[in-house]
Formats: sequence, structure tokens, C-alpha cells
Amino acid sequence: MPQWRDDYLASLQEAERNNPANKDLVEACSQLADRVAALEAEKAAWALSSPASPAKATAPVAVLSKPPFAPAADPATPSSLPSSSLPPDGAAQLRLDLAEALRGRSQAQTRLRAAEAELATLRSKNRVDGKRIGDITAERNALIARVRDLNEELEKKKKFLKDVQDDNLTLNMELNMTVQKAAKVQAENKELVDRWMKRIGHEADALNLQNESPNKNHR
Repeated sequence: MPQWRDDYLASLQEAERNNPANKDLVEACSQLADRVAALEAEKAAWALSSPASPAKATAPVAVLSKPPFAPAADPATPSSLPSSSLPPDGAAQLRLDLAEALRGRSQAQTRLRAAEAELATLRSKNRVDGKRIGDITAERNALIARVRDLNEELEKKKKFLKDVQDDNLTLNMELNMTVQKAAKVQAENKELVDRWMKRIGHEADALNLQNESPNKNHR
């Protein structure tokens, strides 16, 4: 990849770090630069693999690879040597490798963005689920406390009912004993009354006999 493109990508990355709001624009420019480089490499490889002269085929590539604002090349520097110093097959293979690397990076960046989006979605869902779990846990704890209170209240009511049943049983026993005593007293009273009435009857009969005896003597 030419030096100007590396500098351009570095400046884009620096702009992305300094201004995250332009993240989408920076990514689009980066993808566009990668696509242009891949097309240039594929075009150069196709030109080198065609029957035409390698020198004529590589000339447009050099023009495309050089930005309009790039400085003039210095013949004394090694970087300004023409690409024809490499064998045509080797240059084509290098460009093919470069194109493949650019495609791989573009695919990796696409997968990375998809993974980051999925991660953000999962984190958002996790926050929602965490809040929901917290609410359900609080509701569960409140219900547990309510059930515990109801159990205690139910135990108290059961004990109170048992005490009432015991009291009723005791009262029934006392009532039965009282009824029996009343029946016994009533029977005793009846017997006394019968005996008293019988004695009174005997006394009345005796008086009647005594009253009848003098009358007979007078006759």
C-alpha cells in the first residue's frame, strides 16, 4: 500500500479517536480506501497477467496509486525506483496478496462491527433482564415474608380454635354433670314429696278413723 494511503488512514484513525461522533463517516472512508486499493491491485494483477506489455500495463497503476498532492519522486531514493524492477509475476502476486489481505481486513472489520452491535444488544438486554430479575427477586422476597406472616397467623388461629374446642368440651362435660345432678335432685325431691304425701295420707286416714270411733260409741 502506498505511503500516502497509510498516512491518510492514520489521520482517519486519529480523527476517529478525537471525534467519536464521526465514527460512521470514518469507517465509510476507510472502507472506500480499502476498496480502491483492492481494485487497483486487481487491475494491476490483471494487466500483468494479460498478453500486453508489462511496462504499458503497469503505467496506469502507478498513476492511480499516486495522489495528486504527492511530492515528486526523488531519483536518488530507493522508494522512487519503478515497480518494473520486480519480475512481473512477482509484482502480480504481491498485488494479489495485497488485494486478498485488504478483502480479509474488510471482512474482519465487517464481522467486528456486527459482533460489537450484537454485544451492545446483549448488554442492553442484560441490563433489562437484570432489572427485571431484581424486581422479581424483590417481589419474591415480599411474597415470602407475606406467606411467613400468614403461616404464623394461621398457627395462632389453629391454637385459638383448639383452645375453644377444649373449652367447649369442658363445658359440655360440666353441663352433663349439672344435668345429671339436677335429675338426681329432682328424683330425690319427687321421692320426698311422695313420701310426705303418703305420710300425710296416712295421718289423714288415722284422724278420720279416730273421728268415726266416737260417733259410733254415741249411737
